[in-house]
Formats: sequence, C-alpha cells, structure tokens
Amino acid sequence: MASHEGFPRRKRPQRGPAAHDRSARADNAAATREAALDIASYVSDMTAQLEAMALAANHDLLAYFLGMARSEADLFLRTNEGAEGEGETETEKGGLSDEGQAEFDSSDD
Repeated sequence: MASHEGFPRRKRPQRGPAAHDRSARADNAAATREAALDIASYVSDMTAQLEAMALAANHDLLAYFLGMARSEADLFLRTNEGAEGEGETETEKGGLSDEGQAEFDSSDD
C-alpha cells in the first residue's frame, strides 16, 4: 500500500469557545451571499452570450445546454436576491430577445 505521507492534510477547525463575534459571522454571511449573487449574475451573462454564439453557429444542442445553465443562474438570482433586482426583464439581464427565443424554439423541429 502507498503511504499518505506526501499528501497535504486538511486543517480541521478548532473546537471550543467561539473565536468570532456574532456580528462578524453575520457580516461574513452577507459577504458570502453577495459573492454568490455576483457569481450567478456573471454566469447568467456569460452563458447568454455563449448561447447566442452557439445559435449563430447552428450548434443547437450546445445552445440548449447553455440556455439551461443560464436559466438555472437566473432562477438562483430570482430566488435569492429579494427586492434588489426587481423591475429587470429577462432581456435586460442578458437573456434572448423574443426573436432569438423564437428562432431557438423553431430550430427544434
């Protein structure tokens, strides 16, 4: 058997009295939530652009999967951002226009 001496070990969190204040944990949670929303927004924008490129190149299956990834990112944003993003439409968020969606839908035939 091979030994595990050459592999780095994961550091375990120290147990015992809490080292952090509750407000510091709340700030960290807010920062983590904001980062998750930023990442989901970026993924939504990038996949919308990639989807449009795939459609232009007649890569229908690739465009479909990119559209699904964009939809998942948009769903995450809608369910987690609360009142911050109200008022934006799908095309303002980087989604396909009605013409682009119709072209994509008709390409399934």
